[in-house]
Amino acid sequence: MSLIETEIAKLRSRAHQVVQYVRRQLYLLEEGIQQMDAQRLTQIERLREEALEEDMRLDRRCARILALHQPVANDLRFILAVLRMHFYLDEIGERLGTIGRRLAQALPLLQTAELPLADLVASVRRLLEVCIEAFFRSDTDKAKKINEEDEYVDQAYKRCAAYITKTLACPLTEREAEAWLNVAFSIKDLEKIADYATDIADASIYHAEGVYYWHRFARRSKTSPQELI
Repeated sequence: MSLIETEIAKLRSRAHQVVQYVRRQLYLLEEGIQQMDAQRLTQIERLREEALEEDMRLDRRCARILALHQPVANDLRFILAVLRMHFYLDEIGERLGTIGRRLAQALPLLQTAELPLADLVASVRRLLEVCIEAFFRSDTDKAKKINEEDEYVDQAYKRCAAYITKTLACPLTEREAEAWLNVAFSIKDLEKIADYATDIADASIYHAEGVYYWHRFARRSKTSPQELI
C-alpha cells in the first residue's frame, strides 16, 4: 500500500468514528422519546461535546493530506467529499444536541401519546443510515434513490406539525404553550437534519463521479440547477 493510500485509509477510519457519534446521538434521541426519559435526552448534548475533539482530528487529517501528499483525482475528490460530509455531520450533531435539550424540558410537561414524534425520529435515522452507507460504499445508485426514505420523513413531519397545530389551538397554560413550541422547533430541526442527510448522499456522488447532484437542493431552494452553476 502506498503512502497516500495509507493516509486515505486512516482518513476513512477517522470519518467512520465521527459518524458513530451522530449515530449514538440519534439512538439516544429515539430511546429518550420512546421511554420519555429526560436523562437520555440531556445526554445527547453532552455527547456532542465529546465529539468535538474527534471533529478536530478529522479536520487535521484532511489538512495534513492536502498539505503533504498532493492528492489528485479520486483521492482529492474523496477528501473534499469527506470535508463536505463532515460539515453536514457537524450541523446534524449540533441540532441534535439542541433537540435533546428542548425535548428534555418540554416532554415531561405534555401529553404526547398521540404525537408521532418517535416515527419522525426513526424516519430521519433510517434516511441518515442509507446516506452514510451510500457514502462509504461509493454507492451512487443508492445515493440517487433515497427519495422514498426522504418521503417518509416528510410524511412524519407533516403528521407531527398537524398534531402540534391542532394542540396549540386549544386552551393551554403558558408553560404548556412554551413546551409545545419547543417541540415544534425540534421537529423543524429534524426536517433540516434530513436535508443534511441527503446532502451527504450527494457528496458521495461527487466523490464517485466528480459532479454535484444538484436536483435535490434545487427542489428545496426552488432554484433551478442552471442558476447554481
